[in-house]
Amino acid sequence: MSIFDELRIAYRASQEAYRDYSRKSFDAAQQLAHGFREYIGAPETYTDPEDETHRPYVRLLSFQLPDGVPVAVQPESHADILTREPDGFWRFALSLTLDRDSETFPKQQLAFFLRLKLHGSLWHVQLLDNGVQDFRISIPRESNANPLYDHMIEMVNRLLSTKPWEGVEKLPIGFELHHPNPADTEPPAPPLTQP
Repeated sequence: MSIFDELRIAYRASQEAYRDYSRKSFDAAQQLAHGFREYIGAPETYTDPEDETHRPYVRLLSFQLPDGVPVAVQPESHADILTREPDGFWRFALSLTLDRDSETFPKQQLAFFLRLKLHGSLWHVQLLDNGVQDFRISIPRESNANPLYDHMIEMVNRLLSTKPWEGVEKLPIGFELHHPNPADTEPPAPPLTQP
C-alpha cells in the first residue's frame, strides 16, 4: 500500500467522522427544540388559515450574520440549519411562535440564537443574551437542559414586560422579533367610551 493510499483511507475516515459529528449535532439541535417545546407545554403545531398548513410552534432556523447582525432565516433544507464556525461550534436559531390562542392571528415569532458543540455525552450550548450565556448539558439526562430553557423563558418574559413606550430598541441581544405582514394585522380595537 502506498503512502497515497494510506492518505486516502485517512481522508475517508476524516470525512466520515465529520459527517457523523454533523448528524449528531443536528440531532442534538432537534432534541433541544423538542425539549423546549415540551418543557413550556406548547402544542406541536397550529394551522395557517391561508393554506391550511400545519406550522410548528417551536422550530429550528438558520442563524445568519449579515453585516455582523444576527438574523434568523428559514432554511431551504435541513442541511442549511446548522452553520459550522471556525471554533467548532455550530450556530442555529430556535424560533418560538406566540399567540393568544391557536385560532388567533397574527402570531408573533421570537428567535433565540444558539451555538452548540458536542463533547461526547456533554453538549456545550451558548445562548446569545447580553453577551453569551454558557450551558453544559449531560446526555441522556435531559433535565440538565432545564437551566437553558429557564433562561430562554426569562428572556421572553423580559421582552413581554417591556413597556410600549420603551420600543423594540430595548430588545435583548439574542432575540429577533418577526413583525407580522401589514396585510395580516388585526383591525385596531375601538377606543374606550368615557362614561
